[in-house]
Order: sequence, then structure tokens, then C-alpha cells
Amino acid sequence: MSERRLDTETQTCVCALCPNMCRFLCPVAAADKVETVTPRGKATLVLALERGRVPWGPEAAEVAYRCAGCRVCREWCPSDVDLPEMLDGLRVRAAREGLAPEPVRLLAERVVEGRSLHRPASELAGRMARYREMLSPEARVLYFAGCSTAALYPEVVAATLRLFEAAGTPVTMLGGEECCGLPLDVLGWKDAAAGFARRLAEAVKERGIETVVSGCPMCTYMMKERFGALGADLEAEVRHVAEFFAERLDDGSLRPAAASGREPAAVTYHDPCYLGRYQGVYDAPRRLLAEAAGLVPVEMERSRELGACCGGASSTASAFAGTANLMASRRLEEAARTGARVLVTACPHCLEMLRPAAADAARGGLEVLDLAEALAAGLGVLPGRTEGGVRVG
Repeated sequence: MSERRLDTETQTCVCALCPNMCRFLCPVAAADKVETVTPRGKATLVLALERGRVPWGPEAAEVAYRCAGCRVCREWCPSDVDLPEMLDGLRVRAAREGLAPEPVRLLAERVVEGRSLHRPASELAGRMARYREMLSPEARVLYFAGCSTAALYPEVVAATLRLFEAAGTPVTMLGGEECCGLPLDVLGWKDAAAGFARRLAEAVKERGIETVVSGCPMCTYMMKERFGALGADLEAEVRHVAEFFAERLDDGSLRPAAASGREPAAVTYHDPCYLGRYQGVYDAPRRLLAEAAGLVPVEMERSRELGACCGGASSTASAFAGTANLMASRRLEEAARTGARVLVTACPHCLEMLRPAAADAARGGLEVLDLAEALAAGLGVLPGRTEGGVRVG
């Protein structure tokens, strides 16, 4: 990729005049089968709006949200055009002028009011209290589960805390899992997102935290890359669960699973967009599955930099559920073709899309697990599961 970035107008011109091969990778275009939502279609809209050739209104604003922000088009693009960045200004304008699709607006309002994506943060604080005995209040490592994991996947929280124990790492939590602000940031509510970012950064500083670890790649991307841009000074180091425990594997703190004598179970891994293309973390989760948990990762047809998005982006899942569900179904079909019984990912938003899609028995009964669950099961520290993360009983 070129280090020199083109200005927005030049990017839109380059994209609009391109042969548009990236359209075959775009998961939204594949699901909707409409030229308008292909990467070139959206870039053409941006250019036409800038030149005053099409009117700005609800229809144009809707197209701006028909992008999952997965960045797979950028991986293919020889000119390094960043379509999500080009659309970001339109989303800010739509949010400011009340033109965002109603489901997007309602989602933003819910996050602002409840300080969480799914359930009020005050309710999540009570849920997190059950883990008090597994925490060390004075620890300098903070486990930030994230509001989605805390609300929807307590089993992932428990598995992750078991991994900290297995690695001999004292860890603490904030108590209430307020949103990091990323959904607001990507949907166009920048000022609100900045408020969430500053509040979280201040909470981390007050506790004297040196390292923040989260299993949500949207949270880790937000803290690593967006806090500074939004005026939030986060002094702590930030690591995704995959990065942190791969480092513990390297320094010997996390010991690999003992050989069982049985044939290792095959699993396939889905790269979350925000962990892979946004943060470049591809090897760590695969190493943990193979070297620590003793599993055999089997790659899907599209993986790593070109891995397909499952539809878990805030804009797609909230405003265009049909599109998002079709994206998830397509990804599950690809996973099933590997022959693996278990699909592992490392993002609560991917779990939110892939688990319901996997409930369809026609897809071979794939079980969908978070990386922490699969790793804890492989290490034998997660009650009720065995090697490969397959549930007992």
C-alpha cells in the first residue's frame, strides 16, 4: 500500500473511474446485488454530491450507511482508496441534520441514554459483580469486557478471566462496562463518541491501569486509534485478548495444553474486520488455537486480509438487518465447507451474527465460539467443555 494518501476528491475520482474489481469482494454488494452499494457506486455518489450533481437528502444519506466499513475493498484497491473514510463525512452530516436512517438514529440514542449498546450500563454493573472473587482490585491490568460481551456473552467473560488465572496475571475490571464510543463514532455522532472516550480514559487513569485488555476488537481499535483523534488521552497500553495471551504464550506464562493422545480437533477461524484489517492481528489467534489449545486451524476460502465480513458492523446490523443476516449466512456456508465442527472468532459482534446463522441445521451443526472459550476449553480451565470447545453432554 502507498504511504502517501490521496485527497478525498482525488480518491473518489480514482474509484469512480476504476474497473471496479473490488465489487466482487464487497459483502454488502454481494448481498444486495445493487450497483449503488458497490464500492464504486458509493464513491460515485460522494463525487456527485461534492460537485452538486445529485441532491443531498435521506436517499443519499442511506447509501452512506450501506457500508459495513470492513475495508476489504481497500485491500484489493491498487490506489489505496479508503471508502469508509470517504463516507464518514456524509454520516456526520446525516447525523447532524437528522437524515440518518431511523434504526441508526434509534441505536445512537440508545447508546447515549444507556451508555451501552444493548443494555443500560447500570444493569451491566450488577452482572459484572458476580466475577468479584476472580479480580484483584489493585491490579494494573484491566480486563475491559466491553458492553456487548458483558450484555450478551457472560460465558466469554468467565472464560477470559479463567485465562488470566491460567497465565498468573492479576486483573481487575471497572465494574460497569460502559460503551467505548465506537458505534457513535462510526455512525457519525462524533461529539458524543468523544465524550464516551474521555470518560473511559479518565476512569483508566484514575485506577492507575498500565494495560487494558479486551476481547472486543472494536473497543481495542477505538482505544488504540480513535481516542487520540477524539481528544481522549489514554495512557495505558491496549491489547486485544489474542495479542495479550499470545505474548503470555511467548514468555512462558501461559502453558500449552498437555497432549491428550487423541487426534486434535479441527477448527476454522473467522477474522473479525476490526482485528484483522484495522489492527493487522492475524497470526496471534491462530497461534493460540494451534500452539496453546492444541487444535488444528483449517482456513476458509477467504481468510486473513481478504476474509469476508459477517455483517456485524453497527450500521449494517442496525439499519439493514436483512443484508447483515445474508452476509452472516454466506460466511457460515464458507466455514461449513472446511469440514470443521467449530468456528472460532474473536469479536462479540461477529458472535452476534454468526451464532444465529449457525443455528440452521442445514449448515452441518457448526458451533460458534469466541477465541477465549476455545482457548480456555483447550487448556482445560473451562468447566463443561472439552478439547476443541465442543460442549459436553
